[in-house]
Amino acid sequence: MGFSIHYCANRAERSARAVQPPAPVGLGYYRGTASGGAANPNDLFRMKTQPVSMSIAFILRLVLIVLLGLAVSDGAVLHAQTTTADAGAAGTGTAAVATINSVEIQQQADGYVLNADVDLPLSHELQVAAQHGVPLYFTVEFRLVQPRWWWFDRQVYDQSQTWRVAYNALVRQWRVTSGDYSVPEMSLDDALQTITRIYNWPVGPFTDLDPDQHYEAQFRMKLDTSLLPRPFRMDALGGRAWALSTPWKNFAFQFSATAPNP
Repeated sequence: MGFSIHYCANRAERSARAVQPPAPVGLGYYRGTASGGAANPNDLFRMKTQPVSMSIAFILRLVLIVLLGLAVSDGAVLHAQTTTADAGAAGTGTAAVATINSVEIQQQADGYVLNADVDLPLSHELQVAAQHGVPLYFTVEFRLVQPRWWWFDRQVYDQSQTWRVAYNALVRQWRVTSGDYSVPEMSLDDALQTITRIYNWPVGPFTDLDPDQHYEAQFRMKLDTSLLPRPFRMDALGGRAWALSTPWKNFAFQFSATAPNP
């Protein structure tokens, strides 16, 4: 009888151990490693906070990738358009030619002024670049030289002025700027007409000139590629569409030390 009671007690104890649930195992997330053992409140806190930080980092990385993709896509579209325009110009064998229709110097009471009319056609590549916000810089140059038959001509006076033509996509307006002078224009053609119709440009009183000497005036207008944004300077070096300049226009100039009557 005693044996039967002891045997039943041992069997019940083994059955209880067999159905006993396993001890809880805690997973600690420390530097991406998992360790077995009892649950730790700090481990549970890390388990809750780490996925949130990972999600924020993933979203920021995704946003950065999207922004970079958009920037590369816009640059590729602009480059493709300009390359196509350059290829079209090369295929036709024609290029934009800038010419000076007229230029003259007039004497006024306070000095001399220059009037000029320049034809400055832009290539399709330049128009596309300007419409995408690339500023274009145009420079006019004027100088006086004294011819010498026995040596190179002596330059006695030079002056230049630069205009900046830029498009603002936010207000859809063009603006022509030169120093303190700034005027809005509605189209690229209007902006070009403002800078190519030169009227009463002061070129100096010429106080050091000799009235008995013969002088020759020279004038030209060009697209100043040295002032372009750096990425476009490389295109300007090898692209024929970016080489826009009139030849030097030589014309006679008669200096007078006597001011004209008002």
